[in-house]
Order: sequence, then structure tokens, then C-alpha cells
Amino acid sequence: MSNIKIENIVSVAKICDALDVSLIYEKIPESSYNPEEFNGVSIKDDEKKTAAIILYNGKIVSTGAKTIEDSEKNLKKTIKKIKDIGFEIKKDCNIETENIIVSKDLKKEMHLSSISQALILQNIDYQPEKFPGLIFRPEDLCAVVILFNTGKIVCTGTKNVDDAACAVNMMEEKLSSIGVL
Repeated sequence: MSNIKIENIVSVAKICDALDVSLIYEKIPESSYNPEEFNGVSIKDDEKKTAAIILYNGKIVSTGAKTIEDSEKNLKKTIKKIKDIGFEIKKDCNIETENIIVSKDLKKEMHLSSISQALILQNIDYQPEKFPGLIFRPEDLCAVVILFNTGKIVCTGTKNVDDAACAVNMMEEKLSSIGVL
């Protein structure tokens, strides 16, 4: 995987059409709920460093996992808790990976304005007055790759690790093509 590090995997399951999140909060002791800030219940798993967010529309979102398996386990564990307190769950609730965020450290300072000028018109956006990173959107992938001046690359928007690695590799190839790497 070319030394990429998985930072976060976001997965979603639609378990029913509606959920009473305040009741879920009352029945699951380890949950937290602050409706003034957000109309959803969260359950943190400190051991795995993940969280499940239970929404009133029947969706559950898992975040924080470093593997797809851990993300799916987090959702299944949360679904079981909701079922155990009496909610009816759809039999065909599929778990889908929505977003994988990866990073890579090039271990080299980057001069983003020079890189932006060298890569002009190559799906690159660099507006330092709005955002401190150089943004690359590969044509063939649903991904956003961000290069920071520290040499850190972050890729988001993919639904599998291979696409994320491919997007990061494409950014590295562009940097190599202009002699930066």
C-alpha cells in the first residue's frame, strides 16, 4: 500500500425507517445525547477508538475504525444493542463503507505554490487564502487528495483502500514528474 496509513473508515447501515433516539439514550447507559447540539445518539468504544452515531432516520454511522472489519463490527455491535432494547431491525440492512481516509508522510517539505504552477490544469486547486493544502481530484477515481506543505498527503472520498492507495500514488507520480520527489 505504498506506506499509506488508514486514518478513519466511515460505514453506514440503515436498520429501519425511524428510531426514537431519546429512548435509545435512556436504555443504553454508555450512550451520550445532546439534542441541542446534534439530534443523534453516540456510543463510543474506547478500546477500539470507534464511535457509532445513531440517527432518528434509522441510520447508524460508524466512525474511527482503522479497518473495514472493525467498522463493520462496531455497527453490528450497535445494531445488537438497539435490537436488545426492543427495536425491530430490518432483516436486509446492509453495511456499506462510505468513506476511507488515508494519509502518507512524504517526509519532505513541499512548496505548494511552485508545485501548483508546475501542475497547472492537471485537476489541481490551490488557493492558500482559503485552504492551506493543494487539492488534487483524480479524473478516474472518486477521491480528493490533499497535499500540505509539511509533506503530508491526505486522501478522502474513496470506498476502498485500493482506490485510496491509487489516488495517493497518482499524486506522488505527479510530484515525481515535476522533479519534486
